[in-house]
Amino acid sequence: MKLKADFVTIALIVILILSVGMLAFSLKDFFSSKPEVSQAPNQMKSTSRMTLTSFDKELARQLMDQDNDGRCDVCGMPIEQCIESGQIECSMGSNAKTGILGSQHIHADFKIDLNGEPLNFANNKYYMKSSFLHLDDNQNKEDASGVLHMHATGVPLWIFFKSIGMDFNKYCITLENKEKFCTDGNKKLKFFVNGKENNDFENYVFNNLDKILISYGSESEEEIKNQFASITDFAKLH
Repeated sequence: MKLKADFVTIALIVILILSVGMLAFSLKDFFSSKPEVSQAPNQMKSTSRMTLTSFDKELARQLMDQDNDGRCDVCGMPIEQCIESGQIECSMGSNAKTGILGSQHIHADFKIDLNGEPLNFANNKYYMKSSFLHLDDNQNKEDASGVLHMHATGVPLWIFFKSIGMDFNKYCITLENKEKFCTDGNKKLKFFVNGKENNDFENYVFNNLDKILISYGSESEEEIKNQFASITDFAKLH
């Protein structure tokens, strides 16, 4: 009987030791684990390896923090946190159109012709001024001058022009040296997409492989046709 009692005692001790060990392990796992925190839309990380340029950051502050209190006017988060997540417009805003940086990557060929003279953008001062919509410095300078790169959804053309110090609307195109080409009684500023006149002008959001022509001065359909035919065809290679 004594042997049986000793065996029962030993078994109870072993069970007690195992129970204490399992309890200690469970407590350690409980205290070391971290609860998952869901991210609000405005806290989303950018889906792109690219980061906002200095121009983008300043524009984001203008669009999202108009009262200059350091917080997004829409979601109330610190404005720098919204910028860090790749936003130029707060994604929680009902009127937000431009998506988070990296949400899209498409290309369009474009040309600007003023009084029969095409503008050449193959210059370092025009490259990569905005991560959202820009020109790249490619070895082929025709490519560098004629292909727009859009790295988010819903980016209007005015962002590109503003980033390089120019202005563009349905009335005028203003170069970085402040020279203006405006519609008047004799000459007209026209905007074409894929061979058809378009009235969106600076608010146009291009589609992949669009061909865009901005022309000033010529009322001749033949001349417009020739200008459009001279647009590069490099967008499809990207």
